[in-house]
Amino acid sequence: MAKYNYITLKVKDGELEGLDELRVPEQNILREGNVIYIYKSTKSRKIYIGKTIHFIVRNKQHYNGKEEKFSNADFDQVIILISVYFNGSALDDVERQLITYFIADNPNSMKQLVQYDNDEIINLNGGNRVNEYREQEKVALEVVLPFWEVELYPNKWVNTPTLEELRNRALVKYSPIKKITIEQMKFLDEILSNPDKSFVINGDAGTGKTVLLTHLVAKLLKEKPNQQIAVVLQPNWIKTAKDIFRVYGMNNSNLKLATSTQLINNNKNYDVVIVDESHKLSRKFSKQMASFNKVYKGRFVEDENHLEALKKLGSQIVLMYDILQAIRPANMTRTQFNEATQDFEKRYLTTQFRIQAPMGKNYTSEDFVNGIKYLLYKDTGLLQQTNFNPKFDRNVFHDSNSDAYFGYFEVQPLKNLIDWVDEDRNFNPAHINRVLGGLVEPWKQADGKDLSITHWHEGNIKRRWNSTQENWIYSDDIDAEEQIGSVFAVQGIDLNKVGVLIGNDLQVNAKGHLYGNPANFHNVNGKFSNNDENPENEQEFTLFVLNIYYILMTRGIDGVRLGFWKNEVFKKYMKETLEIK
Repeated sequence: MAKYNYITLKVKDGELEGLDELRVPEQNILREGNVIYIYKSTKSRKIYIGKTIHFIVRNKQHYNGKEEKFSNADFDQVIILISVYFNGSALDDVERQLITYFIADNPNSMKQLVQYDNDEIINLNGGNRVNEYREQEKVALEVVLPFWEVELYPNKWVNTPTLEELRNRALVKYSPIKKITIEQMKFLDEILSNPDKSFVINGDAGTGKTVLLTHLVAKLLKEKPNQQIAVVLQPNWIKTAKDIFRVYGMNNSNLKLATSTQLINNNKNYDVVIVDESHKLSRKFSKQMASFNKVYKGRFVEDENHLEALKKLGSQIVLMYDILQAIRPANMTRTQFNEATQDFEKRYLTTQFRIQAPMGKNYTSEDFVNGIKYLLYKDTGLLQQTNFNPKFDRNVFHDSNSDAYFGYFEVQPLKNLIDWVDEDRNFNPAHINRVLGGLVEPWKQADGKDLSITHWHEGNIKRRWNSTQENWIYSDDIDAEEQIGSVFAVQGIDLNKVGVLIGNDLQVNAKGHLYGNPANFHNVNGKFSNNDENPENEQEFTLFVLNIYYILMTRGIDGVRLGFWKNEVFKKYMKETLEIK
């Protein structure tokens, strides 16, 4: 028996046609019952989504002449969703989900086709501390999923046939009206309540730093509409962020999205400056893009890094930070970061969102992340500066099932990784899968324009590096899915299944410790100059290499496979460290 029903009515001049022809139970629930409703206009294609316990009364309120959305939208039909599960929490949850999915289903329209009660949603999200309820999983699987795929799509209410396809879109993953955890909500409240304090939000890869960022921007725009807000983003994420803020109606003149270089060069003051991936902020450094070093002029002439300059632009600074994701000598050093933030409040996100361990397994996503951190960093002294749990379940690395989250290929790494991600697409066409690699094959920026230039070769297989770093996942290249992705193209990006080529830039020394070998590392700006060589720089370079592989190995939502590219030594090290037999 289905756990939901729906009622479709025509609307004419605000009146519900056919209401008297409904069964008595249907009429009763429209008068007094928990329902989700969706209005649609055939003419304007606009959608309005809401929830109520008195739908007939609510319809009259919408059409009382005071709501411009209803006066101009020309709605001519409405679908009302009902379910045995619809209590207060479930109703809030389903409303949010449907709003998010409908917006993601209409991402390219410059008009705001999908509408809802913005005040209600933002206020509800701000005041709701209960993020889980007993039937939450059942509601998702037994109500929202079939309602979308069995009712809405076949009846042409929506354009996307499956919710899985929508869930892979950034507009869903980073939605500023999506439910967040109690921990995230606590940090949001603290930041908004203390405008005289600046914050560092620490978090491992996949712990929701970017989701927290979009919610923070939404709350600031709603609760402090006169404030000037700047968000500092990496180039590969600016277009996605602009899309998110635009379609959620947050693209107003008080919000500035820019790289750190652009913001500093603009030299304008803001009430709040929020920095995503602050571990990648630049410092004065010779092997650096010239534009990054040209910002140190005027009131910034004495500054040694971009963070020092940004602090002068914002009354309140909020930094999203992961100590394990700095990947270039030109990034701020940890010492510089600690000095610049010594007066900041430090907070730590702990919940893992990106990585999803398969159902039915005893191990968790946290077990995988802790294991990867142990594998890469156990001899570096950095683990105590992260949210590391040494009691992780090693079974996540011992699971030999073909559908296990983690695995590796001992031969033909390129072929096997390509076959693995391609096979998954046959079963899950909506998945965004990629093969990624360490920086162990030479490339040039100009190579990205030439399909004939390839960089990775194994037998008859030839693959080239990612052709662009900005928005690579959604590149229009005919071979986009076949390209091998570098860390610069995927840092901060979610993928479904990820193959990672571990190259011979990561080796093992006589003490049995991992170290980075610059001779096998092919990114000139990722290495120190020969005349800069000293033991401290050698250790820093090793950390850059480790961080690159940490980033690559924590991109996958549904699974990760490793391939060893001219690197049998690391395979042996991995098996011994993680006790893989």
